[in-house]
Amino acid sequence: MMRRLVPRLLSESAIYGLGGALSQAVAIVLVPIYVPVLGQEGYGVVALINATLSLSLMAAGLALPQAFFRWFLAESETDRQRVEVVATTMLLRVVASGVAGLLMLVLAAPLVGGLGVEGTQLPAFLVIAPILFFDSLNQVPLSVLRAQRRPAAYGVIAFGRAILGSILIVIGVVVLRLGPLGLVLGSAIAAAVSTAAGMWLLHRSRLLRVRWDPALMRAMLGFSLPLVPAAVAGWTLNLSDRYILQAVEGASAVGVYSLGYTVGLMINAFAVAPFTLAWGAAYWEMAREEDVRRSFARVMTGFAALASLVALVLSAFGTDAIRLFVPSFEASRFVVPFSAFAYVLYGVYTIATTGLNLASQTRWLPLTLAVAAIGNLLLNLILIPIFGFMGAAYSTLAGYALLALVSGAASQRFYRVPWDYPRLGVALVLGLVLAEAAVLGPDLFVWRLVCAVAYVPLLLVARVVSMHELAISFAAINPRRSRR
Repeated sequence: MMRRLVPRLLSESAIYGLGGALSQAVAIVLVPIYVPVLGQEGYGVVALINATLSLSLMAAGLALPQAFFRWFLAESETDRQRVEVVATTMLLRVVASGVAGLLMLVLAAPLVGGLGVEGTQLPAFLVIAPILFFDSLNQVPLSVLRAQRRPAAYGVIAFGRAILGSILIVIGVVVLRLGPLGLVLGSAIAAAVSTAAGMWLLHRSRLLRVRWDPALMRAMLGFSLPLVPAAVAGWTLNLSDRYILQAVEGASAVGVYSLGYTVGLMINAFAVAPFTLAWGAAYWEMAREEDVRRSFARVMTGFAALASLVALVLSAFGTDAIRLFVPSFEASRFVVPFSAFAYVLYGVYTIATTGLNLASQTRWLPLTLAVAAIGNLLLNLILIPIFGFMGAAYSTLAGYALLALVSGAASQRFYRVPWDYPRLGVALVLGLVLAEAAVLGPDLFVWRLVCAVAYVPLLLVARVVSMHELAISFAAINPRRSRR
């Protein structure tokens, strides 16, 4: 099973991550283009808008993708039942997206006042509403493509949105000088076009329909709604520090912190988010196989090692990238390792909580996330006034570590998996130590290169991975040599 699973997860993760990776890469590439136009305060306002949009999407999403995958992949036995699941999900999405968009229009003005943002930024916050509507609605075709294992079509839609959005953002911010408004307008138009493309694919597949099925709705919402508070708690863990930084130090500090955080966030685009997208559909099928729990454990260790390597490389060379493109933001480089490894821990959390989903114990997810979110919030309130934006970086990493530990312990109560704790811990700690050594050690490119290159040999010495496992991974990436 692992020989089939590894190539599939790697290939699908790569394609699923194309859109997200491109979006995050565009965010980095565009920084030296629009930062001189926006300034630190303008970039801080953009960070606050993104945080607000993220929270709104989580609330409007109703955690429906998780319910959709369960009923589409595990509960449905015929094509007709799968069509009914898609149609019911579509109706729920249309209603939820419309209501959320209207609420955002009503709350935009009070939000601007409450954050202490200049009133001239109100139009930019109003544009959050259409982005929210289209991106939420677009989750239906994207979820269908994932469930049908059509990663190429999924990648085309996400790729197209990123390309169009980047072009429109440059026009709005740099050419038309609209400030943060130009950025969100470009994102709104790209979201609308991407949603139209997704709906067209559903139409071609004869799946573009709505269905009123009260019984199925109750079942799906009963499974997914307990996950909504968990998503909100996840937002608190991830983005609430922007609001606290805004209150304590102002938009400029938010801008500096957000740049370093965004560089670290690239790990989410290139490794964590693509993997979790593929994993969310794969583990339901894996659950039918024999000895699946041991396979889960191997996936966890492999993920931790590979993701930590990516986070280490990103942390080591983030310094050089920031100095090259935005030298006035050099202090942001110290944030990168904490952001990158926080997302590695988020991936660990995603795998660790697989048991709660399989055992239908999703009601525990809001509690575990709430514990981590409260811990992170308290740390932010304590550390940000003392250390500034680095306090937010410290609390982010600590919060995600707490999340992985608490949620993993809860999952083990209902679905025990023989996790390889020693190898898992060594992979994570070794990567973080080398990342911090690269940033805090001698300020030389050669030193940072040595820190990055040393990771794999040290993993071999510590027996976290073996040459045989590396050969399997290489064969999965290079099919021509898979037989060898």
